[in-house]
Amino acid sequence: MKRKLRTEIAKLLSEEQMKRASRDSHARRIPRPCGFTIHTGTGCSLRCAYCYIETMGFMWSTKSYPLSSLELIYALLLNPYFIPGRYGSLIAIGSVTEPFHGLVRDKTFDFINKSYKYLGNPVQFSTKMYLSIRDANKICSVSPLVSPLITIITLKYAKKLEPLSPPPHKRLETIRNLKSQGLEPFLFLRPIIPGLIEDEYEYLLEKAVEYGAVGVVVGSLRVSLNILKRLEESGVPVNEIYRRMLRRPRGREQVLVDTRDLKSSILRYAEKLGLLAFPEACLANLYTHRITCWKMLKLGILRGGQPPPLRKNIVYEVADALDVPVEDVSIKEYRVKVYVSSSTHKSILLKEILHSRLRACIDIRRV
Repeated sequence: MKRKLRTEIAKLLSEEQMKRASRDSHARRIPRPCGFTIHTGTGCSLRCAYCYIETMGFMWSTKSYPLSSLELIYALLLNPYFIPGRYGSLIAIGSVTEPFHGLVRDKTFDFINKSYKYLGNPVQFSTKMYLSIRDANKICSVSPLVSPLITIITLKYAKKLEPLSPPPHKRLETIRNLKSQGLEPFLFLRPIIPGLIEDEYEYLLEKAVEYGAVGVVVGSLRVSLNILKRLEESGVPVNEIYRRMLRRPRGREQVLVDTRDLKSSILRYAEKLGLLAFPEACLANLYTHRITCWKMLKLGILRGGQPPPLRKNIVYEVADALDVPVEDVSIKEYRVKVYVSSSTHKSILLKEILHSRLRACIDIRRV
């Protein structure tokens, strides 16, 4: 299937375009828990105080990505770890830029369109921008299954933390507009900022329900020295952040802030309001695409039929076909741990294939 799609896309590209795509990082990128992160742009001019892209080497300005949508798709089809198709690799847009910024929004629309046309993989985007009813209709006309995450992390401190972003009430309107056209938007409450969110998450979730969100995805905060400095300069309370840091970051390093208790409280209140409450973005992507994984079953959610049985023999069969030496396999609830004696690039492919085939959390460990 992958070779067939590559041949089909190659007919639409020049030799130079194919060479450019083959040299691009999308042709080699390792999937993240949310899937393959696709860049329709790089950098972000919104400059939110908590943003981590500067520590990754990106600029505080938005630039359109040098590859066209078809070139991005061709690069993915060259990627040894990417699996095309409805039950293949997840695609996530918006990790290192604002995908609906004026400079890149047309490319984002075009990539979503061509991705469903040629690949069929589940696509998710995260945004802070205002999307009109016309924009929502444009997305829905491509596929009503697209997974929208609308980022709102605070109402009270938005002007201090996100002074260049559309205000939260415009993002709530985005949720309403997307819902009105048949999409299933999720509130993206990420990052959780301790010291701020405790007093307002209940009201924020209630507003999300009012505007038509079907669920919420919550995520933790990571801080670097620069992020801590920006948070302090913004004038928001930071004592609780320092108290919860696992340790002080060094250089450009990002350190996780422990928000597990807050995350649990937010998810519980979301469920009380009738919202779907997901601790990971991938679950929202699967849900909107009518696909059930084992973790969703654990949360009591069944949509699109039961996932395949978790059987050790499937793991061994796939590993054997890839020539990956497996020492042991452990299966518990929604998680499959695969113990390998040597870890190579094929182990990454093994993880992606098993994730696609079993719809479970796959953990590859070297022994």
